[in-house]
Amino acid sequence: MYIEKKLIACCILAISIGIATIVPLEYLMAAQAQPADNIQTLAAEPLFDVNALYVNCNLNHTRETLPSTLYGATINGLLNMTVLKPNPLQEYDAKIEYYQFRVYSDEGPIVNMTFCVGYANLTLTWLIEGDGTIGFTNGLTYNGTLVDGGLTVGDGFASTNNTGFLCGEIVSADPNSPPQAVTQLRNADTLYIDVYRQCTLTVKGEITVMTPENNDVLQHMVLTKTSTGFTYGTYSAGMAPIPPKLITG
Repeated sequence: MYIEKKLIACCILAISIGIATIVPLEYLMAAQAQPADNIQTLAAEPLFDVNALYVNCNLNHTRETLPSTLYGATINGLLNMTVLKPNPLQEYDAKIEYYQFRVYSDEGPIVNMTFCVGYANLTLTWLIEGDGTIGFTNGLTYNGTLVDGGLTVGDGFASTNNTGFLCGEIVSADPNSPPQAVTQLRNADTLYIDVYRQCTLTVKGEITVMTPENNDVLQHMVLTKTSTGFTYGTYSAGMAPIPPKLITG
């Protein structure tokens, strides 16, 4: 059976396209990292407050693609990121935080989604590629994990109201044989999403340090069941529907 999981993320400085996946923390921590004691303190301090304003789960999603139409479900969200410090990088080049959105129902876990948000000096830009790779203008390449959305902010941007998009698609080419996660979503009576800060990547020149985070729940969402899926929050004017299918599914 052919199953595709495709993620689309749009942001202020970067557009990232990834593939939805359930990624264990051990895999993320196994990505390239070099220990550096002098930046451990900075790495351990949270830089962002991430708050989901609106989440939509569409259980009857279809998408035309070659060579066939795909069927399944989408989970899309509008996120607000607030920078917590006036001088977040000090003398360092970049700091990127990974967040996990754990989707589960009254019957158990369904899928985990990953979102990352980074703060970088304007002299050092970065881009999240489809496989989660982050490339820096100084030539450094960091092999990260697959993500379901990403955002870059930096000097000159507002410390509040930085909008990011969590975008997940779980589909199959066979409308009569959906992925297990889609079946679980359709059978759910109540849907929940818990947000965790998964880990932090701190960059100084050619040195990268990956720091794990604790298991504290940063946001707990209870999604309301609708005729087409589930929703959390209220969509209002000013919440740019990017990508365009964010609201309609």
